[in-house]
Amino acid sequence: MDEIPEIEEFRTSSVKQVSRKLYMMKKVLTLFPVVCERFITNEKWIEMLRAVNASLAVISGLFPANCLTTIAYELSIPFVLTGCEIFPSLHRIPWNPSVFPSNVFSFSNKMTYSEKLISTLAAIVDYTIPPIGAPKHSVKTYAKDKPDISFIDLLHQTQFFLIEKDVLLDYPLPQLPNVRYVGGLAAKRSLPLKGELVKFVNASKNGIVVVSFGSIVNDFPAVQLEKLQSALKQIKYDVVWRQKKTSFSHKNIYISDWVPQNDLLGHPKTKLFVTHCGNSGQFEALFHGVPMLGMPLFGDQHYNSRRMTEKGYGLSLDIENFTPEELIEKMNELIENKTYSEKIKRASEIFHSRPEYPAKKSARHIDHILKYGGEYLKSPCQESRLYEFLMIDVLVPIFAATLFLIYLIYRSVKKCLSFCFKKKTKID
Repeated sequence: MDEIPEIEEFRTSSVKQVSRKLYMMKKVLTLFPVVCERFITNEKWIEMLRAVNASLAVISGLFPANCLTTIAYELSIPFVLTGCEIFPSLHRIPWNPSVFPSNVFSFSNKMTYSEKLISTLAAIVDYTIPPIGAPKHSVKTYAKDKPDISFIDLLHQTQFFLIEKDVLLDYPLPQLPNVRYVGGLAAKRSLPLKGELVKFVNASKNGIVVVSFGSIVNDFPAVQLEKLQSALKQIKYDVVWRQKKTSFSHKNIYISDWVPQNDLLGHPKTKLFVTHCGNSGQFEALFHGVPMLGMPLFGDQHYNSRRMTEKGYGLSLDIENFTPEELIEKMNELIENKTYSEKIKRASEIFHSRPEYPAKKSARHIDHILKYGGEYLKSPCQESRLYEFLMIDVLVPIFAATLFLIYLIYRSVKKCLSFCFKKKTKID
């Protein structure tokens, strides 16, 4: 594929607007449909995929990539959707929005009344608006030889859903037979460190703090950067910081624009993970039993940070308003108070006690779909019309009949009372 300038534009702008959620969402909604259009109209790429003669497509169900289902439809390939979010309108899981929080909000599963109200209204919107990520034109435009269907009907053809969630890190959630939770797909055993990094880590006397804010934001506005630098150089622990190299340096800090995050988290000297709360990074910390200090930036990271603190695996800090003193205080609390490490190490032990890891579990489900298909696992509700799924066609007649019955009772009582009063008046 050719270079995609929109991705670099998003990466560059995210540095300047690191904590403005609305700005970031607007950017995503503006740029990614353009990126999607580049893919699904690239005839050379599609012909290359056609030549592979694949039996199944595994596609991200998140809105920047779910438009790729049009290619699977054009090539007559069944598909599996993956992702770290649950979309009730798509998955059709029995969903109570006052109990099961959405990734859009940083709510726990113990909501206040106002949070329940907001969550319920958001669920109504989710059910009623077109799916986010729909291509610019009709499905028929991209799959010219196929019957025209709506994009939501195309998504409902999904054979199986693999959702990157786990009750150890998330809240207890419902599921249907063709929906499975496989949180921790990227988590794996750590490998030995190499090069200068292994020398730095081995020389540490008090332990290591791993600091990483992901691959999208590898630089910060000057104000946040200076506060991070001020705090990290004051702690007694050594720091491995994934950060774009600058003139800043300190004896206890190792800076690199890339670090083997999983291998560092699995190292016995690692005491704490300072993270933006990306889904994969949190599962790596869970896998290795490392407490976290969450400093979410945008998207689902605020939700991820909240669930982590609810589980007792760490603490959160506002990336926009923190002080160096607050950062130092929370890092020391997380390392010195063993409650956090004990809770996440216990969760890690449960994670490892299972018969198979998420990657193997996912592969098993995909193999099963390849061999047997997934139609027999699908509930009729997953392809029914929205009014059928929400039982509007059943409830409206019942409601109308109930109103009519109440009206008849009202009229009957009124007539009886009128008759009784007339009779009484005549007797008098």
